[in-house]
Amino acid sequence: MLQNLLGLMAVMSFAPSPSPKLDLSRMYGQPLPVQTTVAVDRSRLVEVRKPDILPTPKKKNANSAGIATTAKSVFVADVASGGVLYAKNPHDVRSIASLTKLMTSLVLMDTEKKLDGDLTFLPEDFDREGGSEFNIGDTLPRKDVFKAMLVGSVNEAAKALARTSGIMMDEFVANMNQKARDSHLDSLRFLEPTGLRSGNKGSAADIAALITIALRVPEVREVLNQPQADITTQAGKDYKVDTTNLLISSFLNKNPYKIIGAKTGSLPEAGYCMAQVTRNTEGHEVVAVLLGSDNHFSRYSDIKKLTGWAFDSFDWPTQESP
Repeated sequence: MLQNLLGLMAVMSFAPSPSPKLDLSRMYGQPLPVQTTVAVDRSRLVEVRKPDILPTPKKKNANSAGIATTAKSVFVADVASGGVLYAKNPHDVRSIASLTKLMTSLVLMDTEKKLDGDLTFLPEDFDREGGSEFNIGDTLPRKDVFKAMLVGSVNEAAKALARTSGIMMDEFVANMNQKARDSHLDSLRFLEPTGLRSGNKGSAADIAALITIALRVPEVREVLNQPQADITTQAGKDYKVDTTNLLISSFLNKNPYKIIGAKTGSLPEAGYCMAQVTRNTEGHEVVAVLLGSDNHFSRYSDIKKLTGWAFDSFDWPTQESP
């Protein structure tokens, strides 16, 4: 069983406060008024980094409650303690689109083959309804196809990696579902490895846990915040796969912040989805997840609002030495 998963630790109301660094009212619009607290299912508590639960960040201002977003479900938490900073329908189960690829990456790293060797794209790797980044017959190192899957959310990359993983596709998908159960992410359900099917579903809270788990895998962490992947086929053809995360060039990836990793996804049935972990100069990390945002740009705006607000609105207690 994976250790150190993100815990759902608290029942909280949430409040922004002024900051000398960020003028939130000017950057993000007015904060939400006071609202009722969000009930978080304590039965979903899982093991954390240390035997003793780390202290949860404290609200600076108890008179207001977060930032308005277009997303149907939202979950924001402190990664180290699992303390919930903001939540909106956090346990509603929704289509998750290409956030699926986070689990695909974990199952790939569990296979004996991992990212070793090359693969050749076959016709069955391509979705006839969507665009393609690569071509049938391209032969590439598996590690580069892995980069394309996570950086550019390339669907044929996910399909080809699963197909050539050394196990049958049905078994690969079964392993995705088993890993979700083993990780206590009970809302997650997978039908295939790309996210193209709307039946791939989960909650915002479980996706927050999933991305923090994925970022503990060195091969995933190395590429999940890259602006592009430069790839050359065995025949010498060059591809440049750009990131789907438009926030790579935003203030969240400039001092005093750094994006540790992010994944996007969208389908008509899912809306626009995103999960991101961001760190500040003190080393505190915030995970923010949106499911069902209204459009391509609102998800990025909403992640900026929520992450900037979280760092601005909470104090992190000093961890005392034992």
